Order: sequence, then structure tokens, then C-alpha cells
Amino acid sequence: MLNKIINIFYIVAFFIFIFLLTNFYFSDKNISKTNKLRSFYLSSLVGSEINVPLLKNDTKNIVEYKNDIEVYKKKKKYNLFWDLIEK
Repeated sequence: MLNKIINIFYIVAFFIFIFLLTNFYFSDKNISKTNKLRSFYLSSLVGSEINVPLLKNDTKNIVEYKNDIEVYKKKKKYNLFWDLIEK
């Protein structure tokens, strides 16, 4: 009996939490705060784009291409399974 009461309490607490969370998330006050913060960050980013230095590209010819497939094929041990079946 006590176990059922505790389970009901947990379920009710969970639904109250979900209700309060969605109520706050979709409130006009929260939406206006979110829009103000987004516009503030956007305006602060526009001014800081000019101060970003451009770096010289030094990554040309840095990748070495190897033919590892041929090396793998030479080192691969072949199964003799089909040869055993044929005999």
C-alpha cells in the first residue's frame, strides 16, 4: 500500500514538473527575454567581425597519399577454404 502511494506521488510530481516547465518555457516573459538576448548577441557579433585577423593558409601539400591498398593485398593471407572443398 505504501509503495503505491509513493509511486503515485512520483507520477504526480513528474507531471507537475512537466507542466511548470512548459508553462515557463512558452510564457511571454521568457520569449521576450530570449529575443532580447539573441538581438544583443547579434549586435555584439557584428562589431567584432572586423577585429578578426586573417591567417595565412599553410596547409598546401601537407597530405601524403599512399597506396596502402596494394600493400594490404600483398600482405593478405588467403583462405584455402575453397581449395579444400574442391578436393
